[in-house]
Amino acid sequence: MSSPEFGAALSRLTLDDIRGIARSLEADTAGDEVDAWRATIAIDRSLRHSHRSRQAARAAWDAAQTVQRVAISHGVELPDPDVTHVARAAAEVARGLVAGDDVAPEVSRLLLHWFPLVAPR
Repeated sequence: MSSPEFGAALSRLTLDDIRGIARSLEADTAGDEVDAWRATIAIDRSLRHSHRSRQAARAAWDAAQTVQRVAISHGVELPDPDVTHVARAAAEVARGLVAGDDVAPEVSRLLLHWFPLVAPR
């Protein structure tokens, strides 16, 4: 999945999708959280070496804003813990997608929570 594809998919989220992703993120084990931190470190390293940190920051901001806009369009009043959790996770995935192929395995693990987005409808 590319960064533009991820952004487009985020705009198609439903409120049930957001709640489902949030539940999946909350169900992480300690090992899953360690894997997520390793992914973040790998993404940071790749972005730094490729000089794409600013591009990644913009993609992360756009992803988080898209999740929030979708939630608002479904009548959710912010702040909402599920929306915040999903928006932050979307931002990290977006950063990883900008980082590119060097971190593809790490991004794949992060995308496991995004089953409503990546599963065929």
